[in-house]
Amino acid sequence: MVKTFHQKNVEKNQQMTTSSPVIVKDTDITPKTFHGKQSTVMDNNQPKPLFKPNVQATADEQSLQQVQGSIARLQLDDYEFSASDIAKATLLKAAIRIDDPSYVTDYGAEACQQSETILNQLNTISRNDYAEGVRKYLGYILTDTQKVDIEAISKGGEKSFFSRLFSNGISTKSDFLGLERDIKSNMTFCQNRLNQLKKTQQIFSELFAKNEQQFKDLTQYLLAGQLRLEEEQQLMQQQNPVAANVFAQQALIDKQNALSRFERRLQTLKVLRHTVLLRIGQLRLEQQNTLTLIDQANETLNLVVPAWKQQILALFSLSSSDNNSLLYQQLADTQQSLHQKLLSLNETKERS
Repeated sequence: MVKTFHQKNVEKNQQMTTSSPVIVKDTDITPKTFHGKQSTVMDNNQPKPLFKPNVQATADEQSLQQVQGSIARLQLDDYEFSASDIAKATLLKAAIRIDDPSYVTDYGAEACQQSETILNQLNTISRNDYAEGVRKYLGYILTDTQKVDIEAISKGGEKSFFSRLFSNGISTKSDFLGLERDIKSNMTFCQNRLNQLKKTQQIFSELFAKNEQQFKDLTQYLLAGQLRLEEEQQLMQQQNPVAANVFAQQALIDKQNALSRFERRLQTLKVLRHTVLLRIGQLRLEQQNTLTLIDQANETLNLVVPAWKQQILALFSLSSSDNNSLLYQQLADTQQSLHQKLLSLNETKERS
């Protein structure tokens, strides 16, 4: 009888199940270290410390005098240094690598990059059309108010033939209601632009904070660099004259060139720091112009124009026998106030 491979495999499996099983005894294997002690396995899930202790810089009386001297030589008297600022500058001074050309090139680069961010945000504010839109619609509103002929309304709306022919002024209530709808539409558009313009005030707060932080960072970079530069210059003066060793002479020349290059880098940071200081005035001016426009728009939309419409409607309600001299004078004053608002808006636009 010829058996197939399947039958052969079945027989083998039956023989393995009938035979006695092999019992394997578990033995504990304890790894030993070189000293015969049990090794401990580090748990990867062990919590890490939240922070590492910082190295605190201590400054004695002589060091403080050197710091004050460097501040005076750099003309950094416009900034009031605290104890923490001096400590940061002292720590940074020890980390400066003057012999590394790449380090000197990038010294203070983090503080320099803030200028581009601030200027981009400032350009975003100045280029948006919110302020221009507020001025435009306020101009439309104030121009529409000039179309109302208050004198003709006070006389009962009666005009002569030549007055009706050469005058485009509004003197009837129906014409005024049509003009009022246009004014209300322009006020809605103006209010939308004004709401968007108010949101830029938060951006100004961020710009002031970033500009102030950049000014502080540049001041600390300058102070730390000046301290390190004076320290290296003092060490070079205390060194003995270089012998006729070519390599030693070249090393001295390289050291002098590195110090000169680092000093030029400090001068660049000093100019940038002065630019940042001047930028504060520019930010204040932009913010003041924006706040002035917001105040003028709020006053015009919420006070002057509603009072003007109320007085006009009251003038239409008077009969010819009523004494409207007081109301006419109030309307004349309101009309003059609206005219002054229009002039002030144009002046603000020309200055900006």
